Amino acid sequence: MLIIKLIKTNQFDNLDGGSMINSIGSASISALQPGSLAASKSKVQAPQEEKLYCQATVSDQVDIRPQTKLEKVLAATSAKAAQLEQDLEPHVPGQVIVKTKGSLMQSTGNIAKKYGATVLEKFSNETSVFKGMQGEMLHIQLPEGMTTAQAMAAMQEDPEIEYAVPNSIYTLEDDVPSQAPAEGGSTTVKADQGKVPNDLDSKLWGLKNDGQDGGTPGVDIDASLAWQKTTGLPNGQGPIIAVIDTGVDYNHPDLVNNIWTNTGEIPGNGIDDDGNGVVDDVHGYNAFDDNGDPMDVHSHGTHCAGTIAAEGDNGQGVVGVNWHATIMPIKIFDNNGRTNAAAIIRGINYASKNGARITSNSWGGGEANPAIKEAFARSSALHIMAAGNSSDNNDETPHFPSSYDLPNSIAVAATDRNDELCYFSCYGEKSVDIAAPGEDIYSTIPGGGYGNKSGTSMATPHVSGAAGLLLAMDPTMSNDEIKTRLFEGADKVEGLKGVVSTGARLNVNGAMEYNYHSPKA
Repeated sequence: MLIIKLIKTNQFDNLDGGSMINSIGSASISALQPGSLAASKSKVQAPQEEKLYCQATVSDQVDIRPQTKLEKVLAATSAKAAQLEQDLEPHVPGQVIVKTKGSLMQSTGNIAKKYGATVLEKFSNETSVFKGMQGEMLHIQLPEGMTTAQAMAAMQEDPEIEYAVPNSIYTLEDDVPSQAPAEGGSTTVKADQGKVPNDLDSKLWGLKNDGQDGGTPGVDIDASLAWQKTTGLPNGQGPIIAVIDTGVDYNHPDLVNNIWTNTGEIPGNGIDDDGNGVVDDVHGYNAFDDNGDPMDVHSHGTHCAGTIAAEGDNGQGVVGVNWHATIMPIKIFDNNGRTNAAAIIRGINYASKNGARITSNSWGGGEANPAIKEAFARSSALHIMAAGNSSDNNDETPHFPSSYDLPNSIAVAATDRNDELCYFSCYGEKSVDIAAPGEDIYSTIPGGGYGNKSGTSMATPHVSGAAGLLLAMDPTMSNDEIKTRLFEGADKVEGLKGVVSTGARLNVNGAMEYNYHSPKA
């Protein structure tokens, strides 16, 4: 998986719209002193007072102007702000993400005005007609001179605000190096059972394991048996699976026919034809730069997309779990592997608003962020999340976002071709749900190529593709039914007992065949 690693820096130059980071500097930010928010000193009409004021030198001038209400609040919370300054994770200076408390009388403008701030964007809630009662999530630019710590300290005392968090900065670490050669193998997988496409490369052991390369026969997700039931729905008919990642090479020959198309947008005309706030978002969204081009130059997102939905039986490359899925590329990282909390939220919201039923999230790290958690919770999609590559027990050392306790999420660990938990994989009997193949996974990379990667990032798209096949079988399936089928239909593995909550590794055919009974109302 892509590990989000906090980088220690205090200054970011060339901020675009308050959300994009173009360069990293190194400088400290001085604390705001009480009274420094005043634009100018007011003239005092009493002659004696004015005389005393005017005779003062630069060194001994005394500000006799009464403090504003905000200045009093900042002064009263200065000790708390000083502590926050020490503890804050790396963030975009001068920005906060705020959640207001629900009220029909609430005014977004008034909240910002109270702090002399500007609302950069409002992360709308699409899940309820009572949006105002659920509060609003706002991305705010603070006035010059006010630090993030000062604003947070004051806002945490504000009865109109539920929480205020920094616009945290994250960067990526590379995935676990793969030990297998990158070249493709011959298509020599035994076709003794199930449906086998002509592009089921022998290196795709996670889909069909016949003991190749030292693996244990049968240690796979039973994809060939599942394909007898369905291979997915072509031509955009199937459920939308959003790959929230480094973007996707939407021109890759093994992916191009399975990429989501925004039919409300006219390509290349420079106009937001569908009025969704993004220009020319024909094949997805770049949430970091806030534009319509989610092209991947990093490779991670394209690799994940191929495992989910490389086109099947097309005589080239590889096949994904879902031959005919609809992949929506969502780019939340820049080309150098950096992102921030606002970009992540932006990406989640776009996927949800544009019809994604499944999101695949092969990234994680950093501290818990209630704004990011709420963005996932507000979405009606089912979110598949990588458990992490630090070998930690997530029950003891949480990994986010996979450790958020959400009913619409699944946390995924990684196993090898012998059904052993990968040495790098995080685990957790309570916090990690299921395992899937994640070592030496062969898939698509940008520029029309193919390569190997290892990590829980590679395990996650196996589960995402399986969830998509379930929805292709029955588009009316609820998130609860998908989760139940995936968990109950998985293969129990002795070595996974007490390691993941199901004690099992993904079996997509078992998920399809599981006799699901909806809970009684």
